[in-house]
Amino acid sequence: MPRPHAIEPMTLGNMRANGVRSLLVYCTACPRTVIFNVDAYPERLPVPAFGPRMVCTGCGMIGADARPNWNENRAPGAWQGRGS
Repeated sequence: MPRPHAIEPMTLGNMRANGVRSLLVYCTACPRTVIFNVDAYPERLPVPAFGPRMVCTGCGMIGADARPNWNENRAPGAWQGRGS
């Protein structure tokens, strides 16, 4: 059965409302990962809009996987995983 409404991507405003102010950006061609602060960008921008614009400083690949950096705001008592 088709969904009545498409799922909208998370915006920077929604991400900030959840206590996160940066993106975790993964290069899809090499093992490079960076944390990118997005405080200077408007709230209406969707998080997935950043990935295609990223350029890896390691291999030069254009495009990356950009996701909220959830490690920035761990809930009190939340499971921390190994090495945290």
